[in-house]
Amino acid sequence: MNAPLESTRERVIALMARILQLDPKSIKGQDKLREDLGMDSLASLELLSCISDELDLDFELDEAMQLQTVDEACEFVARKDADKRSGAPCR
Repeated sequence: MNAPLESTRERVIALMARILQLDPKSIKGQDKLREDLGMDSLASLELLSCISDELDLDFELDEAMQLQTVDEACEFVARKDADKRSGAPCR
């Protein structure tokens, strides 16, 4: 079994790839969501919605929209998931 961070990372990248119609193997951690992957605001909202549904997480939209790279997005989701699992407040 993968560590929670890795499985979360893989799930986030798989969702990005599906939304952006890319091969997940082509998505690298340093890729910029907008400039390199072409993620516009609609795709960003779709990604947040899919992550929220799949991982049962809630996000502050303003905070999530500040993310710039794949690594930042994966770390953000992993942190929110870890907070939820530990019972920490999600706000």
